[in-house]
Amino acid sequence: MVGRPASSPRGGLPRRVLGIDPGLGVTGYCVADDRAGGATLVHSGHLRTKASQPRAERLHRIFDLVSALIAEYSPHELAVEQQFVAENVRSAMAIGEARAAAMVAAAASGVPVYEFTPAAIKESVVGWGGAPKEQVAQMVAVHLGVAEVPGPLDVTDAAAIALTRLAEARMEEAMAR
Repeated sequence: MVGRPASSPRGGLPRRVLGIDPGLGVTGYCVADDRAGGATLVHSGHLRTKASQPRAERLHRIFDLVSALIAEYSPHELAVEQQFVAENVRSAMAIGEARAAAMVAAAASGVPVYEFTPAAIKESVVGWGGAPKEQVAQMVAVHLGVAEVPGPLDVTDAAAIALTRLAEARMEEAMAR
């Protein structure tokens, strides 16, 4: 985890986190604000790239997406899922490259990046590190106070990542008191 301390929110505005679920084919994103101990969904969605496009173009689209989200929503922090070792080396490499594109976009904008393992995200949102994606999606909706987060599971995964950072920041602030 890299970044500035949790005690420096955006000029008195609520802490805003951009969560990214990186993928070369589908990248999910979620902007969430910390409000009165809970979280509010500000914006979410996903970007699909075509396998027929050159890899460099696909990564550039992810970089551009994250850069545009940062410019429009001014997040205090970016949270991203950490790479895990997959059996499929090509898949792991593609996810790593998508993560890098998002992280470089954040760094270029001066936005600190926080990384979380899949198990830590599930533990934070559901209370169990082995929870299935569908259960994570249900609990994300509960935490955000919405019926459901629209879009594929990549979007709810991005929301779970943002919620994990918000929960961690609340804990850091409580321990600093």
